[in-house]
Amino acid sequence: MTDRPLRRDYWRWELERRFVLPRLPDGVDAAAFTRLRDLFVAGTKLRLRQVEAPDGRVLIAKLGQKRADPDAPADPRRRQLTTIYMTPDEAEVLIGLPGRRSCKRRYQLVEDGRTWAIDVWEAPEARRGLVMAEIECASDAELAAVVVPPWAGREVTEDAGFSAFALAQ
Repeated sequence: MTDRPLRRDYWRWELERRFVLPRLPDGVDAAAFTRLRDLFVAGTKLRLRQVEAPDGRVLIAKLGQKRADPDAPADPRRRQLTTIYMTPDEAEVLIGLPGRRSCKRRYQLVEDGRTWAIDVWEAPEARRGLVMAEIECASDAELAAVVVPPWAGREVTEDAGFSAFALAQ
């Protein structure tokens, strides 16, 4: 055994479910959002994300990668998520890379003690106005036990056409 292994874990499980909503739910403050600008780098599983305040100021920049669970590769609820936090200047170096781009406003709504992320797509143009919600949990059991609020529409977790990568097309 070595204390300097070739590979180390620096990722976390992302356990989530996604829903298409008919509209922004009641109770969401339309002025309280962050803007997510994503670049899905061509030929990779990398996503560069810049999180902005409503005034356009970059709050955080991060390079992420999602991979299927090797033990359940067909389960879209479970992904290995790796994140590298960057300065806005570092992100600017990468922003010109080729790939799919998207932009959405993200709101938060607490329901039954859980925080839902509510996204309203701004770009690409074909997705403008699409409203989606996602919920993340710490375990598979918690995820399965989520009580879906009445404002949530159709669950699309298992529809690959509603992944952020596919929607950025």
